[in-house]
Amino acid sequence: MRTVDPKKFAAQKQAILEAARQCFSENGFHKTTTELIGTYAKTSAGKLFHYFPNKKAIILAVIEDQADRTALLMETLEQQENAVDALREFFDVILYLAGSPSERQLILEIAAEAARDPDARAFSVKEDTVLTDGLFTLLNKATVQERLKPVVSNDHIVRFLMILIDGIFSRAATDADFDPVAERSALQTILLSVLQPDARNRHA
Repeated sequence: MRTVDPKKFAAQKQAILEAARQCFSENGFHKTTTELIGTYAKTSAGKLFHYFPNKKAIILAVIEDQADRTALLMETLEQQENAVDALREFFDVILYLAGSPSERQLILEIAAEAARDPDARAFSVKEDTVLTDGLFTLLNKATVQERLKPVVSNDHIVRFLMILIDGIFSRAATDADFDPVAERSALQTILLSVLQPDARNRHA
């Protein structure tokens, strides 16, 4: 019986996952074939099924991977000493993702799939929870540090920020003249004004 090398298996599975991300961002979930994924991964379509039972499994793996990336980002930001700097960095990442056609398209494709498929929705809800919980943690930390003085509850602010994030991606997808990265300075000024940082003593 042939012995499977766990490291090689994991590496090939990750290569397929990265290839699938690229294919899905370029063509969408449902226009992408397993043959195309195999071509991008430099393997045969038949060998894909040694790693994933079907295309839906690949789609769900990509969505779960995206959720894991978000979790890692939020965990890293929560460990930063200055919570306001962490919030700034968070929105820098959001603007970068929204400004990258491939990243933006994949994220929007995941959102559309979550509306169609309950299994995809479960992973999307997981990511959404990680995101909202992480933002809430950063806002609470910034408030305790007296770096922010929100005029409404942090629950309301998190909902507002989530709406803002959705809007940034939607605008970037539909308005060719909108450059998210170019809006960085204005966005941060508006957000920090709304959140009322104590600029006299605490401005970073």
